[in-house]
Amino acid sequence: MLEKSLATLEFFKVRAQIAKFAASGLGQNRLEELSPYTLCTEAEQELEAVDEAFVCIQRFGQPAFGGISDIRDALKRAQLGSVLNIEQLLAIRRCIEGTANLKQYIRNAVGQYETAEGLGTSNIFPHVRELSEALFDARRLEVEIARIILDDATISDHASPELRQLRIERRTAEARARKILEDLLRKEARHLQEPVIALRGQSLCLPVRVDAKHQIPGIVRDTSASGSTVYVEPQAVLEQGEKVRELLVREEREIEKILQQLSALVAEVADELRENCQLLSNLDAWFAKARYALKHHCSKPKLNSDGYWLLRSARHPLLDEKQAVPIDLELGREYRMLMITGPNTGGKTVTLKTMGLLTLMAMAGCFIHANENSEIAFCRTIFADIGDEQSIEQSLSTFSSHLKNIIHMLQQVHEQDLVLLDELGAGTDPGEGAALAVAILETLAECGARVVATTHHAELKAFAFREPAAINASMEFDVQSLQPTYRLLIGVPGRSNAFAIARRLGLPEKIIERASRYISNEQEEMDRLIGEMEKARKQHLEALAAAEEARNKAQSLEEQYQRALVEWEEASSRKEEELLQEAERVLVNARQTAERVIQELRRERKDWKDHEFVELRKSLEEALPTRKNIQRAKSGNKKAIAVGQAVRVLSLGQKAEVIELSGQYATVQMGPLRSKIDVRDLEPIEGASKPPVQGVRVKGGESIRMEIDVRGETVEDALLRIDRHLDAAMLQGLGRIVIIHGKGTGALRTAIRQHLKHHKAVKSFASGSLGEGGDGVTVVSVQV
Repeated sequence: MLEKSLATLEFFKVRAQIAKFAASGLGQNRLEELSPYTLCTEAEQELEAVDEAFVCIQRFGQPAFGGISDIRDALKRAQLGSVLNIEQLLAIRRCIEGTANLKQYIRNAVGQYETAEGLGTSNIFPHVRELSEALFDARRLEVEIARIILDDATISDHASPELRQLRIERRTAEARARKILEDLLRKEARHLQEPVIALRGQSLCLPVRVDAKHQIPGIVRDTSASGSTVYVEPQAVLEQGEKVRELLVREEREIEKILQQLSALVAEVADELRENCQLLSNLDAWFAKARYALKHHCSKPKLNSDGYWLLRSARHPLLDEKQAVPIDLELGREYRMLMITGPNTGGKTVTLKTMGLLTLMAMAGCFIHANENSEIAFCRTIFADIGDEQSIEQSLSTFSSHLKNIIHMLQQVHEQDLVLLDELGAGTDPGEGAALAVAILETLAECGARVVATTHHAELKAFAFREPAAINASMEFDVQSLQPTYRLLIGVPGRSNAFAIARRLGLPEKIIERASRYISNEQEEMDRLIGEMEKARKQHLEALAAAEEARNKAQSLEEQYQRALVEWEEASSRKEEELLQEAERVLVNARQTAERVIQELRRERKDWKDHEFVELRKSLEEALPTRKNIQRAKSGNKKAIAVGQAVRVLSLGQKAEVIELSGQYATVQMGPLRSKIDVRDLEPIEGASKPPVQGVRVKGGESIRMEIDVRGETVEDALLRIDRHLDAAMLQGLGRIVIIHGKGTGALRTAIRQHLKHHKAVKSFASGSLGEGGDGVTVVSVQV
């Protein structure tokens, strides 16, 4: 990536902001060197790793990077054989501790996420987990350093047996010397400046008045600034003082030996710890990018290699989030070149920088300041010619400087590049500048590069109209308030609005009219068309907003209706269940009572026939709707109901034929009856199609079949259906019906014929002919 483009698009400023979110010097150094990747796959992997860190922070809080620092210089010194000091060894120990804490944080996050989501461990945070597992465990070194060096950066007495013995001897000698000095304090108090024991260097002294220094034999170790006090090490403690100093020298040598041993231990694992530093810098960089994304409401972009951009509510990273106006921008599919026009300070340059900077951030593996589902094309190079490039040192004008940049760009540009051009063709004669600008754009169009350019030239608007790969865009301007709105309008070319602004500011109308005469007809027509397009666009947005509001209201009403429907159905189901249970209790009692009465009647009424008892029992059974039928009716019919379909009415237990369908209801024919029934109360009869109508037409278009099929039914069900069929036949004047009962064991045939002997609607009956089915059917003559 060109260093100049990175500077022009202010990538370094954003990089510095992200680096501040690092928790350690390792991560900060890593981010201070951040640059776009050269391969799309590398950038995608970085984005995935940052996304994992993003989720970790959201769900499990900030990771523990405490104690982690850059210890690579100390590791190098240890490998070269140098003795590390206490501070360096403490830093190594804390870094090892911090590494262990970070590994534990990631291990806990993986475990909790696995439990919550039910995923396999290998699928959870793969990049973060892989780096964490690769961290070397240097706990043995940490424990050894902690045993020797205390938190207050002192060497423990137990660092070695020799050191412990030397310190015991030194403290004993110091205690003896102090005892001697305390005795002298009492005896020689009149010669002392103050009754205290002072430490000068490594010697314990008494503060003696200068005029009495000869009164206390000893060696003068120091003099006060005023000269009135001398610090004398008394002769009586010289022997103990010399012993203390000797022990101190031996103690320092022992400490040096201990530190040398520790440094050797560090050197043994220096390579592994150096690799840890590299891994920790990557982890810290990922979490720093994630913290930046959370702070600034960034989202993960989707990278592609197709040269396609789709930015949704994109914002410039260096602008105040509350004041920045989001832009929507698309480039690379229907059009590869975008010509942005509009007034000065309207946001054209910010739009260029926003697109370029967000592209650089995505290519560097950072989340971007845009909504989710935004896409960024991975570029080979970004060429940016933005801002005033006037150079006094090189004696170059603004135009010359821009042109020099563009010449360099045209020599290297490729179809996988993004080209950002600000104020193309400016800084020179308008006619010649516009001609050069068009020629440059045509060259860029031929090479296939993606181009976003800003301009004031009308010729570039015309170029975008006639070039299939280009489209106009503009920064919206409110003529009423004379203020830009900073909104990008794709497909709408901008206009200068100079006359409108002049009129609003009070320029006399005569001057405006005189100026308008110098505007070409083409320019005037273009401005008129642009105005109409803007007006149509506003009307479209208003209609769209109204439609959206209506849709939201309809959706809200639908949700309210669905909730009310569910509540009503639940209440209805509960009430129905209560009523059904009550009906069951009542009818069970009634059935038991009626059964006893029927048994009594059988014993008392010898003249009653069997079919009369059957009818009594059948009438009782029909009074109780079965729970099975009710539940099936409530659950609804999952199979399609069609006109002509043979169905069973669940609540009645009767077969019927569908005559008509209307929404949730079906008109069905049950014998002579026609009824409108909810389709959820109907069940298609498997394997049954529309039965052939063999009967007579009656008033109203209804018909009664000339035959009834009761095969496979119980005696009680069959007799009930035959009675209804006979009644209907008699009422409708059908003199002959055929009952199909089959042969089988003959039990059903016998019961039916015994029943027909006493039926009031039956004249006579006989077995069917051979062509009708023989003994498998009974032909009945009906009273009419």
